[in-house]
Amino acid sequence: MKYQEIQNESHSAPQPVDRMLGGLVRLGKFCLLLLVVPVVVEIYKKPLAEQNAQRDKLEAMKVQRDSLSAQRDKLVRQMDWIKTDTSYLEMRARDHEHMHKKGEYVIRME
Repeated sequence: MKYQEIQNESHSAPQPVDRMLGGLVRLGKFCLLLLVVPVVVEIYKKPLAEQNAQRDKLEAMKVQRDSLSAQRDKLVRQMDWIKTDTSYLEMRARDHEHMHKKGEYVIRME
């Protein structure tokens, strides 16, 4: 049995139609890339903006939480003073409620 190598004779220069089709394919790939990139950017831009808005909202809520926590601590201290400290209770009644003891005259300068 003899084996014989067969040479492909199609090693000639590409035809003008083949070159034109190859160029159109490359142009089509480039145009497709130009269309895909903005779509991908648009898809990821919206969630990123939402994340930034949520982060800003979270930061504002943390500031509000800290403010309310400080206010709560102040009120808890005042409540403890009212329950335990009679001098604070007397001072509070005189200053904020404009009360005075019997036979006492209060002169306020404002």
